[in-house]
Amino acid sequence: MALSLTEAQTLTALRSFLLAIMPAGMEIVRGLDNRVPEPVGPDFITMTPILRDRLATNVDSSQDCAFTGSISGATLTVTAMNIGTVAVGATLFGAGIAAATTITATGTGTGGIGSYTVSPAQTVASETMAAGSKNMLQATKVTVQLDVHGPGSGDNAAIITTAFRDEYAVDSFSSSGFDVAPLYADEARQMPFLNENQQIEERWVVEVVMQTNPIVSVPQQYAAQLNAALIDVDASYPTE
Repeated sequence: MALSLTEAQTLTALRSFLLAIMPAGMEIVRGLDNRVPEPVGPDFITMTPILRDRLATNVDSSQDCAFTGSISGATLTVTAMNIGTVAVGATLFGAGIAAATTITATGTGTGGIGSYTVSPAQTVASETMAAGSKNMLQATKVTVQLDVHGPGSGDNAAIITTAFRDEYAVDSFSSSGFDVAPLYADEARQMPFLNENQQIEERWVVEVVMQTNPIVSVPQQYAAQLNAALIDVDASYPTE
């Protein structure tokens, strides 16, 4: 089972946006770290995910994959492709293939004909193999709390709430390469922070909301062919 978009990748996209609009050199880190002191600079931001809300029911899609191949030890050799592409992380199906056999790395193959590494090691003669999957997409609303610290926190919070609700943010998230898009940011509010020295620091809190579209992929076998036959309903299911 694999997840296409992790929480770390979502925060990476958000951090890239923040780095582009905040003063140069400002530290932007993930919150909820134990035994870690505050960043050295006077102004910094911590990011803490606080909510994950489902936006819709699952959208399921199929990704079939079938090919001719053989396994010798930990090496899968694909000699012909029938449908789809070979992907790292996929589960292999076929006659004589050990249960839970997984493609762990590419060799000379790049989704098609070539060699791949599999686990566990085994020996399987050339045959038709499959490595299909079912993909389940859950559109999700992710809320992240931004704690904006420092003397410039009020001004920095104003910049964030303005830029996040603009086309600029959409373009920034799009360029990250992750399936994350900004939705909106709430109003900034001041919440003084008591540091480890029992001193009050200026802090403004902003909650930013994004849409993510993570896909969970699970192994799925597909029929190579279907054989239809007629059934005599009266003979098979006679009335009393």
